[in-house]
Amino acid sequence: MKSKINFHIHTTHSDGGKTPAEVVALLAETVVEYFAITDHDKVTGNIEAAEAAVQYGLKHIGGIELSCCFADGEIGFDESWACHILGLGIDAAKMQAELTRIEAEKDVQFRKLFDLLVADGYNIDIKRVTINGKIPARKTLSKELINKGYANSGDECYEKILNTERYRKYAKIKPTIKDGIDVIHACGGLAVWAHPFGVTRGGKREIAREQVVELLRSMIDYKIDGIEAYYHKYSAERIRLLEALADQNKLLKSIGTDFHCSSFDEEKHPEYIALRQRESIVFDVDGIEPNESIVKGLYRI
Repeated sequence: MKSKINFHIHTTHSDGGKTPAEVVALLAETVVEYFAITDHDKVTGNIEAAEAAVQYGLKHIGGIELSCCFADGEIGFDESWACHILGLGIDAAKMQAELTRIEAEKDVQFRKLFDLLVADGYNIDIKRVTINGKIPARKTLSKELINKGYANSGDECYEKILNTERYRKYAKIKPTIKDGIDVIHACGGLAVWAHPFGVTRGGKREIAREQVVELLRSMIDYKIDGIEAYYHKYSAERIRLLEALADQNKLLKSIGTDFHCSSFDEEKHPEYIALRQRESIVFDVDGIEPNESIVKGLYRI
């Protein structure tokens, strides 16, 4: 069944391939009525999306996808690992103030990491890792280390260098899972665990069903509001499990496709072709009729 909701969409303000206005124009050609732009750690696309939503008669809410680290050791993960929490119905201006604070702390940490790498003999160039005078991410340092021949891939760079004991502490620049949920609540939003089977550590990984259940217990203690039960890339079996977990714990069930429409070089990255083919701006999984009650917590209907 095609859902009239999509609360997980990316734009050019993070790693998407279309502007917010272009995304809204696409949505207007579908059955979707309610949507959120949830760029990675960015809220700047919300203004353009809100204006376009009025033009097309769609209902928009402020959104974000926050990267949150496992700094509290949940399910045995250290601070180099992260999961994603959606903030839905947030006050974008308040969230931007929080992001500005986080970005300032992040730059200080990455400068320390860069200096330590140089002190340890890594011949990397500060000019190649800064944008507008700041080091934006560990990924930027990873690319420079690969460029200088210290690793052959991102996975190898994180495994052999950046995630080792000496450098791993500098990964703790994201809010923790608890802090991320608290920030979303402080900005007036609902906190929703995005694609619960997925975690990141310089690259995407999957966790087991038992780990999902265990981590959800911690998130409930942290006052999580919902989980992304209806995630377009998940099988019907996984969706049924997430539905059950949400119902058992009285959590909202969110709906999202994680739409990116991002560009890539098919020759260099053929593995992304299948992902692109599965990408959709409308949730539609055979045999799944999504419970759309989450809109009641976000809209006055």
